[in-house]
Amino acid sequence: MSKVEEYADFLSNIHLFQEMGEDYLFDCAEAFHARTFSAGETIIGANSKARNFYLIYSGEVEVTPLEEGGRKVIYVRGDYLGAEAIISRSDNSLVKAKNKVVLLELRGASSEKLSGAIAFLENSLEISENCREEIKKQNNDWLNDNEVIYFLKRKHIVLFFRGMIVPVFIGFLGLASMGIWWVEYLNVFWTIGIFLLAFSVLMSIWRWIDWRNDYYIITNQRLIWIEKVIGIYYSHQEANLAEILSVSVNTDVIAQSFFNYGKVSVRVMVGGMDLEYIPHPIHARNLIAELVKRTKIKLQQATKEEIKQAIIKKLQNPNPASIKKKKAPPKKKTLREKLFSKKEGHFLKQRFEQGGDIIYRKHWIVLLRYVGIPATISFILFSFLINQLYLILSRSEEAFSVSFVVLLALVLLVVLGWTFYQYADWSNDIFKVSKDKIFDIDRKPFGNEHRRSAPLANIESLEHERKGLLRLLFNYGTVYIRIGADQFNFEDVWDPASVQQDISRRYMKDYYKRQEGIAKKENSQWIDWLSTYHQSAEEFQA
Repeated sequence: MSKVEEYADFLSNIHLFQEMGEDYLFDCAEAFHARTFSAGETIIGANSKARNFYLIYSGEVEVTPLEEGGRKVIYVRGDYLGAEAIISRSDNSLVKAKNKVVLLELRGASSEKLSGAIAFLENSLEISENCREEIKKQNNDWLNDNEVIYFLKRKHIVLFFRGMIVPVFIGFLGLASMGIWWVEYLNVFWTIGIFLLAFSVLMSIWRWIDWRNDYYIITNQRLIWIEKVIGIYYSHQEANLAEILSVSVNTDVIAQSFFNYGKVSVRVMVGGMDLEYIPHPIHARNLIAELVKRTKIKLQQATKEEIKQAIIKKLQNPNPASIKKKKAPPKKKTLREKLFSKKEGHFLKQRFEQGGDIIYRKHWIVLLRYVGIPATISFILFSFLINQLYLILSRSEEAFSVSFVVLLALVLLVVLGWTFYQYADWSNDIFKVSKDKIFDIDRKPFGNEHRRSAPLANIESLEHERKGLLRLLFNYGTVYIRIGADQFNFEDVWDPASVQQDISRRYMKDYYKRQEGIAKKENSQWIDWLSTYHQSAEEFQA
């Protein structure tokens, strides 16, 4: 394979070039030239404009922003540097080679000869650079080690304008009402007009803030969807890149041509994520596909390295003696700890962890439905009882008889018992996710217990739903878990998106544990065969 073909194959796997025709791709491949930098060498100096555009072919590059609070970023094979050589941007970051780096360099003079190919590249670079500028404005303390954000966008602005139809109509009604006041001089129309205009303005502000709080984020480790309504709810969904099975784009011709938004559907091993109203959907899909491929290559390389080290270890010590480690004795509890053991309370918690299990209760709105009537009756009876006790003690003629007050107190105790029974019924109706199973447990106070369970390994799909205004406002709903012909419904749980993510993470952890066990067993057999061959090589040759 020639260098041009090698570079063209490399470019075809980078999202910036994936919409480029094959002719343009080979033109670019011919224009790129390899350039090597040693560890610590400066590639682009601070506050200096890059004259050339670079792609990282091998090695790692360290980018240090000079702005206060800027986060150092490590770019790897497939990432780009020096966008300002092609599009009008400015960057005052210091760019150095972290280790030995080979860059593919596109000189500024060469880009003039590639006008057709550069037109495609400019569009992709504009999207990427806009994301990088937005990323710098965000507080990124939540990122993991070596995690880099590649895409950060709000939902398309068209969604905000669509949501403005109602407040604009209300504002129009307010203006019409004030117009009637201008003609008829009826104060009631002035009051109605002012109220409608004020409501329209407040609703518009709320729509704007609501739109600005939703983000789609793509990093080199995961895909994240953050949805937040101030003071009402916060939803956070994510999927690890290693779990992603497929990525597709759904758009209509008008939306794609004129507004450039659509829906990117991401399918993982259990369920998926639909990123609706995402700007630049094709760019996002290509980026996700590229990062997923990088992740899988990295995992393959890590697996090969583990096998290599295991083979070396086996050859150095063909018959290792089994060593059983002695377990440390359990720590003895003091008398104080035995008498006053610490127990974490879960009085009104809707999600908590206990002994490694994640436990969910139904939303507190459901609790209010359970205890609403008895709690209200209890409050009324208690208030009336306190009033009667005060009247009896003050010897008022308005006081009822003592026997009636005693009867009232007994009724209050019964209603309080009803209230606590309803709370216990809510508290005992739980959904649980352990290390390898899911549970749906419904236990009646002083009654029977109904328990269902299923292995995590049998889960086929996960979905969640928040249907209805109340569920949207208070962020609760149902998680649907399909297991063969059966289905588990985690009903009325708080933040069902997070519950789905919890189950998905536990599923993946269990899945990787099972796969790791299978791989270790297979690798152990191969290593034993290789070790036997190595030890008997002379005998085989003879």
